[in-house]
Amino acid sequence: MKQFSFILICLLGLFNLALGQKSKSNKTNKAEISQRIFIKNKLYKELSASEYKKFKDSIFANTKDTLTRIGKRTLQFSPAPIAPTSVQAQENWIPSMYVFTNAKGNLTIQLPNTNTKRYSLFIYDGKLLLHNITNLQEDYWVIEKSNFYHSGWYNFELYCNGELLERNKFLLH
Repeated sequence: MKQFSFILICLLGLFNLALGQKSKSNKTNKAEISQRIFIKNKLYKELSASEYKKFKDSIFANTKDTLTRIGKRTLQFSPAPIAPTSVQAQENWIPSMYVFTNAKGNLTIQLPNTNTKRYSLFIYDGKLLLHNITNLQEDYWVIEKSNFYHSGWYNFELYCNGELLERNKFLLH
């Protein structure tokens, strides 16, 4: 009988121990459910499990505005970088001295010393080569805008005696 009561006491002790650990794990699970979001290493917001599920796809999809997991309960918010607008990009553009558009909107090519130097001009629409003009022997050329597919930016490369003299772009209206 003593052995039976001893086994019963041991089993009750193990049962109580198991219940205590279960209640502790429930408390830790509740604490782990909330997620903390940091922006620039400062706590921005603490989300519950239901709020966190709305943003969870951002972590897996790695979208432009994304949440990045730092630790078990911490996330870093990374906003999308702001792309420069076309106005800002045009402010950085420096027009060419040799290839430019005139007042009528036609392409003008003005080259020095064409008698002694050999010039070549390659005009691109994106990566597509539109015009390949080699051995330019006149100082002043005008190419009508009707020779181009559309208005907009075109890239060009100007070579002098086989060496790249200038790589730039021009705008046709």
